[in-house]
Amino acid sequence: LIRNPLLRREKWRVKKSELELIAARNYLLPRLDFVGMYRFNGLGHDLIDPDNDDSNAYGSLTSGDYQDWQLGMELRVPIGFRKEMAAVRNAQLNLARERAVLQEQELEISHQMAWVLREIDEYYTLAQTNYNRTVAAENEVRAVTAMYDAGTTTLDLLLNAQQRRAEAEIQYYQSLTKYMFAISHLHF
Repeated sequence: LIRNPLLRREKWRVKKSELELIAARNYLLPRLDFVGMYRFNGLGHDLIDPDNDDSNAYGSLTSGDYQDWQLGMELRVPIGFRKEMAAVRNAQLNLARERAVLQEQELEISHQMAWVLREIDEYYTLAQTNYNRTVAAENEVRAVTAMYDAGTTTLDLLLNAQQRRAEAEIQYYQSLTKYMFAISHLHF
């Protein structure tokens, strides 16, 4: 549950929603801003007039004769908080939705993990059973081969024993493959 990329992404979405809720609540607070301004002004009838410096705006701007500055504070207190409360409620709903999605994904992944672990256990037991069946079929082939060499049994019994051994090996390797797939599903 910790390393799953889907859950990690959803946990970051929950964290994002929590931060959005904090930001929305900050809009309920009064806002105090300090402001400052400093500027040069250029006054004149023309922008650039090389003959007359009195009516030249560019010349009066570069001379520095007309400068002004301003310092102040602005306090903003919303009245009614209607828009701000709507934003907080929307952020709360988004956070609740993201948390519900996270819980649902965690539940789904825990069910998938339980299913995969159950599948691993089942295929491991099946692989053990098929291995024991393969060993028994190999012993049967040895015994029937010895009896065939001694002349006490027929060829069809030997061929049937070899066929059962081949089927047992096929089923063993199939169950072993399913077991390996179940392990890869667990890692996925």
